[in-house]
Amino acid sequence: MIQWGIQVDPTCLLCNLAPESRDHLYFDCSYGFALWTMVTTRCRITPRRSWSRTIAQMETLPLRKAERLLTLLSWQATVYWLWKERNDRHHNNTFRSVDSIFSLLDRQIRNKIQSFRESNPTLSSQMMQRWFETTPTRSTPS
Repeated sequence: MIQWGIQVDPTCLLCNLAPESRDHLYFDCSYGFALWTMVTTRCRITPRRSWSRTIAQMETLPLRKAERLLTLLSWQATVYWLWKERNDRHHNNTFRSVDSIFSLLDRQIRNKIQSFRESNPTLSSQMMQRWFETTPTRSTPS
């Protein structure tokens, strides 16, 4: 936004420790990385701290359809919820913990998986089992 001439504080609204950028938010920021770590625990992949390495990882997921779809869906949800939290802090002055954001993301993923039940019950079942097999442990900041 600064490059567009918009007057904003350049500091990351999630961690308040570094200049905000796409690469910082996804996932160099300690807040963003904490959420991504919780999500990747569920997907059984190793979280990457850089945007480019995460993109490369998403492009080369050597997983079965259910695992690949769940991982991509989870990555998309993580990007969405981090950006939403960032905007809520900027525009509404509301702040949520990583655990709180993960609860919202978790509900979104469950609902999306449930939406596949009628058209593809096997896929839905495989994705739901995968999502519940591992419970994430909270990492860093709140």
